[in-house]
Amino acid sequence: MPWRIRRTSMRRRKQRFQGAGVSAEREFSRRRRQNIRDEWRTWLFAFALLGAFAVWSLLTTGLAARFLAAVAGLLGGVLVALWALGGHVSAFQWWIGAEGERDTAQQIEKLGPDWHCEHDLEHGRGNWDHVLVGPAGVFLLDSKVINGTAAAGDDALRSGRLNYPGGLFRSGAKQIKDAIEARLGSRAPWVQAVVIVWGDFPQGHHQEQDVVYIRGDRMNAWLAEQPQKLNGPQRAALTTALQEVRASLAAGA
Repeated sequence: MPWRIRRTSMRRRKQRFQGAGVSAEREFSRRRRQNIRDEWRTWLFAFALLGAFAVWSLLTTGLAARFLAAVAGLLGGVLVALWALGGHVSAFQWWIGAEGERDTAQQIEKLGPDWHCEHDLEHGRGNWDHVLVGPAGVFLLDSKVINGTAAAGDDALRSGRLNYPGGLFRSGAKQIKDAIEARLGSRAPWVQAVVIVWGDFPQGHHQEQDVVYIRGDRMNAWLAEQPQKLNGPQRAALTTALQEVRASLAAGA
């Protein structure tokens, strides 16, 4: 599935469950500021050069003026592009990650009213992208944007040099289960770890060692195929527990 960059403002107005991608977006902004601070001399020189070409184009006429104005416009475009990319590709990866989380959130919005999601639960070592509660159970969804071709197997998701071990996703699911159990006791159900893959994932679906890897556009169909495990009161209790988990994490407890 080709990766497409979409406008996000329209999505946010339609969402039932807010907050997808906030942590990644915040990290992108932080890294952009740091990149610009680290390279402030380069940025200052580039802006000075832009100003010089712009002023020079105003002080001359004819073909030379048009050429200088074009150079100034090109340099300005490059600076705008660098700003949008965060000043370095390492920052831009966080922006892409936020887009992946918002793509998953858009799919979640299509689920029926029996489903509830808590997006972007920040904890001490990062964040959980999406914790989803519905008739089929509790799911920890981790969004991954893949630029190359992805393959799942041998307890990992791989694409080129990228390697996401299955243990990472199982650990997150267990932590969510433990946090719920602290509030509901033995009533806490199993939390299924699911990796939502946005990009070229020919397998489409793969399950191994308690981790499900599935292409983003197939997520809702897969969820609909799962047997019902939770009734209404159970889902309500789990939703309340998750909201308490969020509040506790936000308070640093």
